[in-house]
Amino acid sequence: MADVLDVTVIIKRNGRDVTGFPFQWRKVVDELQAFSYEKATGGGYETLPTTQIAAVQALVLTADQSISLRLDGQSDAGITLNAGGLLLVLDSNLDASSTTNATLDNSSGATAVVAGLGAGT
Repeated sequence: MADVLDVTVIIKRNGRDVTGFPFQWRKVVDELQAFSYEKATGGGYETLPTTQIAAVQALVLTADQSISLRLDGQSDAGITLNAGGLLLVLDSNLDASSTTNATLDNSSGATAVVAGLGAGT
C-alpha cells in the first residue's frame, strides 16, 4: 500500500514569511522507512536503514552529534550535518544502489542518535 507524504516548510525573517514560503510538497511513495537508532563513533561510512528503497525520492534526517553523509554514491567528503541539524531532501532521485543511496559516518567522538525517514520507489 502506498504512503502519502506531506511536507510544509515555513521560513520567516523578522517574523515575516520569506518569499516562496511556506513551501508545500506532497508525494505518493511506494516505500517508506522511518528509523531511529544510535550510531557509534568511528567505523566509517555505513548504509542508512533505507535499503528497501531502490530510488530515494525524499530523505529527512536529524542527529544529536555532527555526522557526515554521502548521497547517491558520493565518494568525496559528502555533507556535514552539525549536531541538532536537519537534512531535508525532496523530489530527489538517489538511485546509486540500495547500499549507497545514503550512507552516514559518525566521527564526532560520541554516539549519535540518528532519526529520520527515507521514501521513494
